[in-house]
Amino acid sequence: MPVEKTDDDRRSLNPFTFWPGFILLIGGIALGLVYHQRLADLLACTMAWIHVNFGWLEVSLGIIIVMFTAGLAFSPIGNIRLGGKDAKPEFTFWQWFALSLCGCIGIGILFWAMGEPIYHMMQPPLSLHIEPGTKDAGVFAIAQTTLHWTIAQYCFYTVCGVAIALVSYNRKYPLSVAAGMYALFPERLRPVLTPMVHAICLFSLCCAVATSMGAGLMQIGSGTGRIFNYTPGPVTWGVAAAIIIPIYVLSSYSGLKKGMCYLSTGTTRAFLFFMAIVLFAGPTLFILGIGVESFGYFANNFFRNSTLLNTMQANDLWPMQWLVPYMEIFFIFAPLLGHFLARMGKGRTIRQFILINVIPPTVFCHFWISTFGGTAVFYQWSGLVDVWSGIHEFGMESMVYIILSQFPYSNILMGLFVVTIVFSFATMTDSLVATLAIISTKGVRADEEPPKRLKVLWGVIVGLVAYVLCIAGGIEPVRGLISLAGFPMMIFTFAMCVSLVKDGIYLLNKPNWLDTESEKS
Repeated sequence: MPVEKTDDDRRSLNPFTFWPGFILLIGGIALGLVYHQRLADLLACTMAWIHVNFGWLEVSLGIIIVMFTAGLAFSPIGNIRLGGKDAKPEFTFWQWFALSLCGCIGIGILFWAMGEPIYHMMQPPLSLHIEPGTKDAGVFAIAQTTLHWTIAQYCFYTVCGVAIALVSYNRKYPLSVAAGMYALFPERLRPVLTPMVHAICLFSLCCAVATSMGAGLMQIGSGTGRIFNYTPGPVTWGVAAAIIIPIYVLSSYSGLKKGMCYLSTGTTRAFLFFMAIVLFAGPTLFILGIGVESFGYFANNFFRNSTLLNTMQANDLWPMQWLVPYMEIFFIFAPLLGHFLARMGKGRTIRQFILINVIPPTVFCHFWISTFGGTAVFYQWSGLVDVWSGIHEFGMESMVYIILSQFPYSNILMGLFVVTIVFSFATMTDSLVATLAIISTKGVRADEEPPKRLKVLWGVIVGLVAYVLCIAGGIEPVRGLISLAGFPMMIFTFAMCVSLVKDGIYLLNKPNWLDTESEKS
């Protein structure tokens, strides 16, 4: 019978996980900074090879996981209550929704989900034969951005969350990514495979967070530059990082039920405020109209547009610039954000866990994209503002400020939006820093917080790495590393789906398994 670890032992640093992941991270970033162009060229070739040869696999697995998640929700496994029959929820539905929305998307809907529709409108995929800049292109742009930012990624995160929560709450395994695959690991190999899995997760997550934070720093710089009429640079990004890092470190330090919960609910209210301002002070009827049309297009063409590849049209670069890279990014974040979502699942059935983590964020994001993306499409289509030229001149980080500059009291709105970006990014980073801290330990349980010193350590590391990359222009090579890291994370995600089914069937066949002492051990 395995010996139960003490609390202090479980919460201590696992050197076999921490140091390989940390050294790999620092080594990869150092190469990107010292041999910037050479590494960028090498990774560009490698990414192109992966996209051409495995893009079909990433896209098809994405669709399979979406269908698997829907089937799982309405299967007998969906009746299992996380934590046992008598477990009680620890979060209200509103707190859960806010944590799920802000912790999983964060800066994404403020950065990409605003600027992306204009790219799709002005450069739609060649295989659809849509004329750029037309109504059809505008409807496609809103629908495709909604597709990229809603159901697929939340299904990825949620199904991984179910796998981790099920074994953590119902089988009393450690709260870890590897535990979500234990049904596939022979018990004798778990001590070796667990640190290997977590080392890969540490490296992948840090690269992903660093690039996301780089985007956030540039967006904050763009906003303050427009308000105070100056050109942002390293000093601006440094000040922004110096503000953001303490916020998410202190929030993470205080725990999920305090700092993170307060941050996410406040940020969600700020999102709703800005969405209402743009909806009612902007082209209201146009936003509502294109929102309805794009939803219909999204529903009718979900499978078609989720599998857009350039077969028999090799000169169409759109799939390799948008759809396939998105799948890679979702796979990278899936086990790690699933780990975060698992911490909120206690007391809910698996069916509730899936539906709440997928449907409300999807509805919210569609309204958000329809509001901000629809406004951008209206300005471009009507000729009031050349948004497309503005993005090329000032970068995608300027997108929201181009929109807000057309509203009354624009400087005040832009200032408030900069504050929202700060807290939005702090909210997402908070969730990921806690995940980094947990998987760096020897086996924190689901009802425990990781050591605070590890939260602080990872919070500072992530912030400093993002700032160094931002000022050194090294983000592109690290984005290449993300594409490479996406492949093993795709395998982890699929493995967790299989493991989840095995664990679910086991618990269905033995619903009172906790009654025996051997199973408790």
